[in-house]
Amino acid sequence: MTTAATLIDRAINELLAGTIEERNKLASAITDTSSTTVTLTYPLSSLRDNSVIQIGDELMYVWQADAAAKQLTVERGYGGSTASTHAAGESTVTNPRFPRYQVLNHLNSEVADLSSPVNGLFQMKTVDIAYNGSDRMINLTNATDVIDLYDVRYRYLNDDYPIVRNVRLLRNMPTSDFASGYAIALDAAVRAGTLRVLYKAPYSTFTSSATTVADVGGSTTMDDLLVYGVQIRLMAGREVKRNFTESQGDTRRADEVPAGAISNSMIQLQRMRRDRVLAEAARLNRAYPVRIRK
Repeated sequence: MTTAATLIDRAINELLAGTIEERNKLASAITDTSSTTVTLTYPLSSLRDNSVIQIGDELMYVWQADAAAKQLTVERGYGGSTASTHAAGESTVTNPRFPRYQVLNHLNSEVADLSSPVNGLFQMKTVDIAYNGSDRMINLTNATDVIDLYDVRYRYLNDDYPIVRNVRLLRNMPTSDFASGYAIALDAAVRAGTLRVLYKAPYSTFTSSATTVADVGGSTTMDDLLVYGVQIRLMAGREVKRNFTESQGDTRRADEVPAGAISNSMIQLQRMRRDRVLAEAARLNRAYPVRIRK
């Protein structure tokens, strides 16, 4: 299953479109997250004071660069990234255009947006509940966020799970009585036993680059959709930056990148994302057709 790291690499590489960012390698491991000295293998090249270096998902601000010793004095976890350990030989990137930790944040924003009412995508979760046969309302165990109930079944035999009708989802219930804050209301009698509840939930978050699409509740068909969404978010601020009135170094000529060029590029990405959202919604609707619980 695709990992967040794979999606991040693809999103960045497609946006760079062949542009090679300056790289180096760690000469020795960084085993202490508070260490502020970084030793590199190759000449520092354009690495200077007040540069930014990326190692893994961490950004480091360079306070001082010693070209002779190939050493940097840095501030760890710069820009909101998280300081972590790094192995000898790990690659570094100088002044990355698209920092990996920011791409991961955009990836999480994208999966959250996909589960919004506007897009209507979801993952399915299942929970088995021991029912005493008398309570009219029961806690939806371990539920943290529920879009809607899909299916409730009663375990009659090990090979027979009839549908339970007349079931409602109750939200914002007192956690002193219903630990999850969600409850299932049974409006018809049900025998004591095990209830299997299938419900729609928002996608989970990518907690690290190693998190897979399956871990957040997605499928392999979502890879393109997530990449397009991330790329749109990464490019959204570029048109604003172009309009800064301050002088900017190494800019492209106005006739090469006219006003609106970035926005026009984003329009195509938005169309491709929209098509993938519709395709994924259709796949989910085929897999989980509308159920009537009454």
